[in-house]
Amino acid sequence: MPVLKKLYFVLIPTLLFVFTIGGMVTYNLASNHAKHMYLDEVQSDVNTALVAAEYEQLGLSLLVKDIGSSLQFLRYIQTPGDYTTLSLLEKRVLRVLNQSHVNQFGQRNIYVVDPKFTLTLSTLRADPFEGLKIPDNIYEKVFDIYTSLINKNDLSQEGFSYISVSGELRYAYVAAIDPYLLPQDKRANESLNRYILIADGPLKQLSNLLIKYNDDDNMQLLIEPSSDTEHIENTQFVIKSFEQTKDSIKVEMNSRHFLAQVNIREKKFNQEKSIIAQQTLLGGLTTLFTIMLIVHMVVRYQLVRPLKDLLHEISIGGLKLRYFKRSSGQSEIDGLKNAYIDSLTELKFEAEFDQLTKLANRRSFIRHLDVRIKSSMSPHCYLVCWDIIDFRKINDLYGAKVGDNVLVSLAKTLRETLQNQQSSFGFSCSDYSIARLGGNQFIAILEMGEHQSINDEIENINNTLTGTTFLDYYGFRLSIATGVLPVDTPKFQEIWHRCIDEMLINAKDHSDGDSRIVYGEELLHSLERHDVIEKRLLECCASDNFELRFMPIFNAKTLQIDGAECLIRCPALFDIKAGPDEFIPAAEKSNLISKLDMWVISTAIKSYKELSEIHQYKGTLSINISAMELYNRNFADNIRKVLERYQVPPGNIIIEITETSYVKSSKLTVQTIESIRGLGLKVSLDDFGTGYTAFNQLLHYPVDELKIDKSFIDNIVDDKADRKMVESMVNLGHSCDTFVVGEGVESLEQYHHLRKANCDLIQGYFFSQPLTYIEFIEFVRDHNPQAILDQQSLLEPSSNERIVALNQKQ
Repeated sequence: MPVLKKLYFVLIPTLLFVFTIGGMVTYNLASNHAKHMYLDEVQSDVNTALVAAEYEQLGLSLLVKDIGSSLQFLRYIQTPGDYTTLSLLEKRVLRVLNQSHVNQFGQRNIYVVDPKFTLTLSTLRADPFEGLKIPDNIYEKVFDIYTSLINKNDLSQEGFSYISVSGELRYAYVAAIDPYLLPQDKRANESLNRYILIADGPLKQLSNLLIKYNDDDNMQLLIEPSSDTEHIENTQFVIKSFEQTKDSIKVEMNSRHFLAQVNIREKKFNQEKSIIAQQTLLGGLTTLFTIMLIVHMVVRYQLVRPLKDLLHEISIGGLKLRYFKRSSGQSEIDGLKNAYIDSLTELKFEAEFDQLTKLANRRSFIRHLDVRIKSSMSPHCYLVCWDIIDFRKINDLYGAKVGDNVLVSLAKTLRETLQNQQSSFGFSCSDYSIARLGGNQFIAILEMGEHQSINDEIENINNTLTGTTFLDYYGFRLSIATGVLPVDTPKFQEIWHRCIDEMLINAKDHSDGDSRIVYGEELLHSLERHDVIEKRLLECCASDNFELRFMPIFNAKTLQIDGAECLIRCPALFDIKAGPDEFIPAAEKSNLISKLDMWVISTAIKSYKELSEIHQYKGTLSINISAMELYNRNFADNIRKVLERYQVPPGNIIIEITETSYVKSSKLTVQTIESIRGLGLKVSLDDFGTGYTAFNQLLHYPVDELKIDKSFIDNIVDDKADRKMVESMVNLGHSCDTFVVGEGVESLEQYHHLRKANCDLIQGYFFSQPLTYIEFIEFVRDHNPQAILDQQSLLEPSSNERIVALNQKQ
């Protein structure tokens, strides 16, 4: 059976089954989603109306209190027979009702009932000559209240609601006021001289909602007075309950004054479900037909026919059978198998050899090395790796094509040189013994005779490789970093990958642009030390066995303590004298830097809380983090959680980003910094001035502070160029509205130059070493900047020893 028919025989039933299941799932999900969306809309409408009603009721109570405490009302109830005071009161009431913030809630009315239950004032009339009147609903309720007050009962402060003749939901607030008592005095309820003041107004949103929902046959909205009001303390929160039965859904929402119950019949959703079912069916059929059509066109015209043509072309090309037996079948799959056999050799070459240099690739070399190690090897066998120093400059200056040609030329020279050298010693050199390790790195297995020196042979090879090469009208003289590792090195299989990397890095770091050879034995101690540091860091991360030190930061002009920088220390590494400059890079390589950063942030913020609350510390606290955190999308949120945990105001916390030269300015890094500053924290750029990267980042990163790198401070006294550079960086920082910190101040002359350059803040061992938490508290308490300033005025700029002695004495 042809493959196309087999495909249809399996594909059609499968697609029908998948689309049936998918359609049912889609229909259920869409129906439930539509129902939930509608219920959310209903709850939102009712919630909004109830909250609005609470504010409207609150406005009526405030209106009563405003009128009841007015001078016109008090004068009227004290002289009730005076029509002048009644006229003034009526004007006052109308003026209040006509104010924009009052009448925006609809028509509100004011009524006044005297102690004899006579209506003496009513705003419910079309003209001034119309008789006083009050709605029956209000009259009946007020009469009940009046009777209740006569019987010495308390006056309810909640008011009451009613449905008007026009079907509008309204609310009335009632207050009893005595002419000779304060408005808030409850004794007015029992006084025989009390007046009853009523404010009446509409509840517009609830009224509109009643009309909207009750006009729908499948919906019903019931509004009733709320009986459970003791648990509702304000107008902002509405208690909700949800009950679903087979035929209907009931939603209850309770506010301070109302209980709203919405009943929605299941029929309400039938029409929507019908539409969803039709759309799902139509979409499923259309998609099924489209997929079938596409599959038919693709399989027939993009697979079957091209395969037949390809088979014909391969047969004409005369490819020969190598390792596999050809299939005798007649199907397209059999033909594909035969074609695969013909092309296997080329695929094998592409899989095992680098396409540019035609040397073995990394994977095949490692496999070959493992085989050589397991078999018997000469005791004088070495693993040698070469790396072109500053190869990126060739790509940048001449282009990637010229760079590729350089690699091809070097690979050819290396292969010929090593093959000649190995054959001269009587050793074979297979195609897998020389490989391109990656990028501009090459690696090989070399065997030496008993009387040959590996040092001399490597020197001869490198002299050949570094000779002047002419390519594309350009002349190149390459510098090579070389690493040599004996295969009989202990634990060779475990360490050779890392040892190669360390050797090449070490060779390039100390090359000064010239070729250099590094031998693996020289780095074994360094690798072992790195393993020890990494192991102890893992243990310390599990037990939080770290310590903080506080480096004081001073105002450059007044020498007042402006803040402190938090520095991490690892007691478990004290015995091997491994400081942060060594274990921080190890943490970054071991993916432990985020744990260290979060420990420092959490501990520093906790310490700042204690400093500010217990010791009244007012300065800033700078926290060092790795620049790699700028790629962490959750970093700002992690800091926010720490701030919320300790309830610390973020204004005096500074996040100090170190080693920014290793991080490219991107949209993500800028967003991370903006998120940190959005929390209220400040951001500082550490080691500023080390290369173009720092100046470029100052233009792109939204930072509040920059720290001039210590390398500039070290030479500020003797090097005029560095002094000018520092002054320029200070001016540049000020022009970008950032504070400038001079770090690493170790002499009085350095301090004078920084102060003269208008540097804002300073820190360094000249003023204080990193302190423990207790030492920092004592330092802040005993610090006397004025004494230091007075003594400095008597010292020459070169009197370092005297000022240090003075600091120690203080």
